[in-house]
Amino acid sequence: MRTPLKSYVAALILATALGATLGAQITLQPTPPPALTAENESWYQGGGPISYGGNLYYPAGAITHFLRNEMKRTGTYGNVPIYVRTTQEPGSIVYVPLPGGLVKPYERRRSGDLAGTVGSTAPSFVVSLPAAETNPSILQAPAPPTGVPVGTTGFIPTEPSPVPEGESRMEALPSPVGTVGPLMTRTRIQTVQRPVGLNAVFVEFQGTRWFSAGSAVEYSPDRFTPIGEHRGFTVYGQTGQPGVIYMALLPGTPGLVAPYKSR
Repeated sequence: MRTPLKSYVAALILATALGATLGAQITLQPTPPPALTAENESWYQGGGPISYGGNLYYPAGAITHFLRNEMKRTGTYGNVPIYVRTTQEPGSIVYVPLPGGLVKPYERRRSGDLAGTVGSTAPSFVVSLPAAETNPSILQAPAPPTGVPVGTTGFIPTEPSPVPEGESRMEALPSPVGTVGPLMTRTRIQTVQRPVGLNAVFVEFQGTRWFSAGSAVEYSPDRFTPIGEHRGFTVYGQTGQPGVIYMALLPGTPGLVAPYKSR
């Protein structure tokens, strides 16, 4: 007759072996390419935002490849499936499928509960500040009065001269009349242009990052030579054009190839 301790140890060993066997049988399968694409949908052709998951997503960034090992389907918009990348912040960017194994990113603006934050990639839109989200009047505070002090009764209003775009200038008040004290100054700063998003479309090949460098061109065996593979897509080099690689838009069969350059 077994003792309770021996029975417990035997059961633990059996459960561990069974769990290891089941775990070995579980394999992660790449996501199959989408059967439906959005190029003929009116909402895609119009270039406007889409409402998905209770948020608005705007077209942003360059068209990129459908990465089967990272893309996961999360729902549909109309009849078109919607995907996300498992390597990015959930809810920040969704992807709409296009022909040829390509997808178009749609990005959620960093406002509301995302105000003042930055996701896993550089945002394509200006990041909203929390103070501006909760109290827009903070950015519209009136400027102090300008003019010539007259005794102690008030100011004579004067119109400030315009400041050229992209410049900053110190403006000093005119000399006081009938008063004694230091001159007051105020500074007005005007920015040239707000920053825009970064082009983050690149591939890792032979230990180097290669960034998208233009539109795809037609493959020709006389021009291009296979030099490797990236995630199932053949990589080509072109004779007499060092520093540039070309990647097939479809795995296996060359048709169009897209250029990439290292930086």
